[in-house]
Amino acid sequence: MKTTKEKSILIIAPSLIAESISLKLTSLDNDLNISLDRNDPKVNPDLIIWNILNYESEDLIRLELIKIKEKWSESKILIIFSSEFIKEEDTPLPNLNCEGIILNPQVEKVLESINIILEGGRVFDLNAKYPAKIKTKKELTFNQKILTSGLKQIDSEINNIFSYLNYDKTPKLYKFILKGRLRELITAKSLLIFLWGNTIEMNSNNVFSDSPKSDLKNKDNTIFIKNKNSLEIWEIIYSRLIKKYSSIKIEIDLKNPDLILTGLKKEYINKLLTNILSELNKLIKNLKDNSFENFEEEEFISLISELKKNTLINIEDSYFRVKKDNDLISLSKFLSDNIQTIEDDSESHKAELFFKPIINNEPLSFEGRILPLYETESFKLIEEIISNWAIRICNNLASEIFNLCSEYPELRANLINNKLLSTRNFERFRNNINNYNRWHNNIIMPINFYESKREYIDIMDNKLIRYYRNENREKDLRNLEWFQRQVTLIIEIRDALAPQLEIIVRYIGDFVVTILTKIVGKSIGLIGKGILQGLGRTNSK
Repeated sequence: MKTTKEKSILIIAPSLIAESISLKLTSLDNDLNISLDRNDPKVNPDLIIWNILNYESEDLIRLELIKIKEKWSESKILIIFSSEFIKEEDTPLPNLNCEGIILNPQVEKVLESINIILEGGRVFDLNAKYPAKIKTKKELTFNQKILTSGLKQIDSEINNIFSYLNYDKTPKLYKFILKGRLRELITAKSLLIFLWGNTIEMNSNNVFSDSPKSDLKNKDNTIFIKNKNSLEIWEIIYSRLIKKYSSIKIEIDLKNPDLILTGLKKEYINKLLTNILSELNKLIKNLKDNSFENFEEEEFISLISELKKNTLINIEDSYFRVKKDNDLISLSKFLSDNIQTIEDDSESHKAELFFKPIINNEPLSFEGRILPLYETESFKLIEEIISNWAIRICNNLASEIFNLCSEYPELRANLINNKLLSTRNFERFRNNINNYNRWHNNIIMPINFYESKREYIDIMDNKLIRYYRNENREKDLRNLEWFQRQVTLIIEIRDALAPQLEIIVRYIGDFVVTILTKIVGKSIGLIGKGILQGLGRTNSK
């Protein structure tokens, strides 16, 4: 594997680790011009490889990244995280503003990343873990509590300063002063850790992973974007989702079902999900080839409706026959003749949100932000949006299949999970789904809208995962039905009355305490004193 000749590379890492990285890279490519001295004024690298081991704060990395960019403004940056990672947390690597972020890579992956980045591309790992210290279940000591409290205050102040530094309209003079304040806070944080905490352990052995198996396991989580073209990005997302959903085997939950999609046979769940992605791919390629840049709303709605219909009728080929009323009929033709209009799910985004950027090769416009598709954050976001949209559309298609199977029980043996073949189980499953949907649509969803949350659905390890993102839902709030509006009104009234009720309860409590101590207590004391005097146990004065 060869990189472009006469390309200079600067490696920022502890000396022994930097030398190890340099030796491994030059052993594969002798044309690399690698420098290890960041203080050399003659060094003007095309690419900077920054190797990060265990770290205490993400803010420290961001501050150091700002310094590196100020010193080498024309250089591209590849960050390598090399460390032990806790497997219990699903926290991804931080979204840093650089051309590449990879985790514990093999040297071949690093060399490939260098080639792509120098040619103007992007490389980043997805679904990786944060480097972190191993957690213990021991209770914190007094010293540790003081350390934790101090670090939290410093981190909060650092985050506030970063928000101003990243704001373009902040005057340069203020930025200069804020950077000085940042250095003071970082020094204070280091002093706290030195006095009260343990020293940072650095594992110099984990430079690159030498195990091919570990790298192959994470290979699908490494994204190589060469041309930064929207169609190339879509092809990466399409191949990732197709591979992900073609092999899932979701087990049905008869006790607590929440998606009717799980009631289909496993092979038809896979077919629906892969079909909708295939139809989506065909539509995107067709629109791209025909330079379909102006989105006419009615025509686009018609295309999406046709996409949903093709997804359903293509779950079997046209030769597949099923028995209905003692006749053999084509399943595809039957579904095509009886399918109703498939509505969009209110918890999925409009298809135009991801269609326009892909077709027109433009950034993603989301929540008032303009996000280039080739950046780490926007790539993960648009992939999650498309996946959530596809799963929810397939769930609505599965609901249509269940309605047809309710009218024509002969279809159940072909399409429905074997556990639902009996009429009792079939109807009980539908009733449970309907009850869940009523509760979700009338109670949970309006509250989510009011709290500016959107529910996403994903499939991981053959399980359906629900998670939330904070998004603006004002338009959805205005479109709620009357009952749903009352739910949000109740929440608003509760929020408005809660502080007043708290004050009332506090004053009533103080009043009761006053009565018990000042009046009742003194009265009881006087009565007790009179009794004692009557018994002759006290001397009256």
